Amino acid sequence: MADTIDLSKNYMLLEPDGAAVLLPGGGDFWSQLMSGNATDAGIRRLMVSEKGRLLAALSMEKTWPNWEMHPAGDEILFMLDGKATFILDLADEHKEVALSAGRVLVIPKGVWHTARLSEPARLLAITAGLGTQHRPA
Repeated sequence: MADTIDLSKNYMLLEPDGAAVLLPGGGDFWSQLMSGNATDAGIRRLMVSEKGRLLAALSMEKTWPNWEMHPAGDEILFMLDGKATFILDLADEHKEVALSAGRVLVIPKGVWHTARLSEPARLLAITAGLGTQHRPA
């Protein structure tokens, strides 16, 4: 893979052995992943990868309609542009963390989280995707 990659259109699976597997991005990725029956070989590989990480650049236009949780590992969020407040559902409280361009937030393994946007934003996420769960906000 010697060509450049547009992370706004494609995602990547970063394997523990150092391999970088190109994945379709956007709606195609999410619909295959959420179906549990992906047709793309890379997405199928991600779905069973115990130590692989998903690398994705996400454009966010509005507040998330759901919470998510990653039981297989911490999630690293690097804000490229814009601002958002991430809400972490901790055992005894909802903690709000403001994230602006150039800042990184590490969401601990197993913590439910969602995002409230104050303006459009772009985010780079590195996620342990195995077993990711969603619930309505």
